[in-house]
Amino acid sequence: MNKFLISSLAFGTLAAIGCGGDDGATPTPDAAVDAPPAGTLCETYCANMDANCTGDNAQYLNTADCMSFCAEAGWPDGAPGAMAGNSLECRVYHSGAPAASNGALHCPHAGPTGDGVCGTVDFRTDAPTAYTRVDAMGMPAVSTALVGSTMKNAYNDASPDSSGFVSEFVTNLTGVHAALDDDLTGLGLTPCAAGSTCVSQEVAPGVSVASLIVPSDSLNVNPAAAAGFPNGRKLSDPVIDVTLAVILLRLGMPCGAGTCTPATLASLPLNPPANDVAFSTAFPYVAPIHAP
Repeated sequence: MNKFLISSLAFGTLAAIGCGGDDGATPTPDAAVDAPPAGTLCETYCANMDANCTGDNAQYLNTADCMSFCAEAGWPDGAPGAMAGNSLECRVYHSGAPAASNGALHCPHAGPTGDGVCGTVDFRTDAPTAYTRVDAMGMPAVSTALVGSTMKNAYNDASPDSSGFVSEFVTNLTGVHAALDDDLTGLGLTPCAAGSTCVSQEVAPGVSVASLIVPSDSLNVNPAAAAGFPNGRKLSDPVIDVTLAVILLRLGMPCGAGTCTPATLASLPLNPPANDVAFSTAFPYVAPIHAP
């Protein structure tokens, strides 16, 4: 029941492009205004962003976030005063005097993607049939814990519709309870009855365990509701602990000195202290990999 977090970070490919000024004209750099101060280009760039791209025009959480991203982005320096093309100098230019006078226009140009001026994100446009699904991992732990090895390939090859695997889920959940219920009881926890009792429990108001798995193994996001598992997931959400709690424990029944809730396992000392490392406040935010 150890807690774990699998994070995947996908980065777009920044492709260099060429263009003129933002209004169709070719602006003339002001050497006195745009000349970089002493320090690295990343420091110059992030100082500009901190000063000129704030509020609704902010592209980073803070200077540390900007510096971290700049260090990892691999942007070429480019020519001093460049106003277009995927380079750091282009971002320095747009984050300087232009952003100070018109942040809504120039801050996105200076931002991570370049907004089509200092770069662009190259999204693949291949048809879905061009890709091969290698793992179905929409709802955390479903494929890992509730699909047996003999059915794994069939599950991964199937469409996201998991309705045909209900008996597989129930069989394996029943097996998990057969193996763990005595251990749970020994810890003073109340197991739920494998089958209908477990899967009908709610992870959140109006969201049953079954609804997270059937008809599709997917993690949905409703922008109108508060963010956080099961409405999407935040890095700090104890997703696996919550999932295990609602499929193993009888919510509302005694658990130690308290009552079983989706947060019960997250509050127990199940993990070595080395596993619980604070997230970074800078990109890429996740904690460093823990080497046992």
